[in-house]
Amino acid sequence: MKLKTNVNLHIIKEKKFKTVQFLVRFRTKMSRETVAKRVIISNLWETSNAVLTTSQQFQKKLSSMYGASFTSSVSKKGDNHFLSIGMRVVHPKYIADDTVKDAISLIRQAIFMPLVDEIGFDAATFDREKKNLVHYLVSTREDKSYVASTKLAGLFFDDQDIATPSISSAGLLAKETRQSVYAYYQEMLNTDAIDIIVLGDMDPDETKAITDAFSNFPFTDRQSLTSIFYEQANHHDVKLLTEKEEVNQSILQLAYRHTVQYGDQDYLSMQVLNGILGGFSHAKLFTTVREKESLAYYANSRFDTFTGLLKISAGIDASDHDKALALIKAQVNAIVQGEISDNELAQTKSMLKNAYFLALDSPTNLIEQAYIKSLLPERYLDMLDWLNKLDAVTKDDVIDLASKLRLQAVYFMEGETLGD
Repeated sequence: MKLKTNVNLHIIKEKKFKTVQFLVRFRTKMSRETVAKRVIISNLWETSNAVLTTSQQFQKKLSSMYGASFTSSVSKKGDNHFLSIGMRVVHPKYIADDTVKDAISLIRQAIFMPLVDEIGFDAATFDREKKNLVHYLVSTREDKSYVASTKLAGLFFDDQDIATPSISSAGLLAKETRQSVYAYYQEMLNTDAIDIIVLGDMDPDETKAITDAFSNFPFTDRQSLTSIFYEQANHHDVKLLTEKEEVNQSILQLAYRHTVQYGDQDYLSMQVLNGILGGFSHAKLFTTVREKESLAYYANSRFDTFTGLLKISAGIDASDHDKALALIKAQVNAIVQGEISDNELAQTKSMLKNAYFLALDSPTNLIEQAYIKSLLPERYLDMLDWLNKLDAVTKDDVIDLASKLRLQAVYFMEGETLGD
């Protein structure tokens, strides 16, 4: 339902859960200039507002709502950045209070009644949350897998806005002030595309009450965003970067570019390809690089159909770099050469189906699927289409897709060799 231009409400009736779940998502283009501001806003949302001025009051309010949860988060997909509020409450039919009404009221307070003064966000609250975020972002440097992924993204993506982490960086965050973030917040409220999704077992009267409540939010019309997909051309040369770190386990990551976008004809073939390569425990990277040759502590792959990145990650000893790199490349080439058994194909499809059906029991996943459907209705696959297209994937489909992969970047975090 359209509340305003590019502000939409989606209500999903689902009987299997005893809760009502909310998602309010603000969406804009990914930018290094704004990402730190959005991260701070996310933290401020779940800390306090003009009504609940301290985190203690905020948590007490949630406790009074029978243990309701209120979270805020940032993420990115393609060339878009998401800033989201999530709430979960017990359905009112199981208790005496109207938890849905209370949840919508709390969401309204968070968005439209921030804790501010005549200059910007409340100084003490802003400084505390900014300090906490800087400390957290500095601490991510100890997460070596995260560091390696960030470095690989910097090599792979031509656009450094896209390479920037969704959570920003300590350097970007340090530049922000309570005035700059509040000025951006006022702009964001009027320019971001907004989707509100409510999932639960609502009857017609409850659905109308939810619709009326969100219709009264003071949103304004805003311009639409262009496609969510990020595209770039292949690099002519593979970008290489090796950095030494004081870690026992070295990290080797490879970035391949693929051409499949979400919902494409080859979308399910891409899922099968990734499953055979490194998505599951029966995959080639796991069984060959890790188990058979003992060249890795872990080896896996994952792909993104919104950016064209397929990433292979492996934890290795530094002295095994050359052998591991060659063997990882050989697993990709093995698929190109058609070395796919009937069992590998069948087992991968079975694992993908199991993962699909398990996700149906997650309200969060159902909401995310509804969100993608709202963004890309012409590309969305319902269950029957998804299963039929998966069953139709052939070995030749996977081979053809693998032949189009192009290695673009290799990042190696070289640590100490074990035993030295």
